[in-house]
Amino acid sequence: MKIERALFKIVGMYCITCKPIVEKQLEHEKAVKRIDIDYMTDSVIVEFDSSLLTKDEIKKRLERSGYKFVRVATPHHS
Repeated sequence: MKIERALFKIVGMYCITCKPIVEKQLEHEKAVKRIDIDYMTDSVIVEFDSSLLTKDEIKKRLERSGYKFVRVATPHHS
């Protein structure tokens, strides 16, 4: 298991009521350990097992919510 973090910017999410729509795209994915969505900064941080899922696959799943996502960087562990 190799846990990584990926940071994505969300285009078009303006309120907290949209958060569950985005979370639903990854909530049943076993490789995803944590999803942190902040609509105020238009960002999503996904903590995941990179041996099971790639950043591009995460982006594709997130975009099923109807929003556009842009991968920005890999945030450092805190």
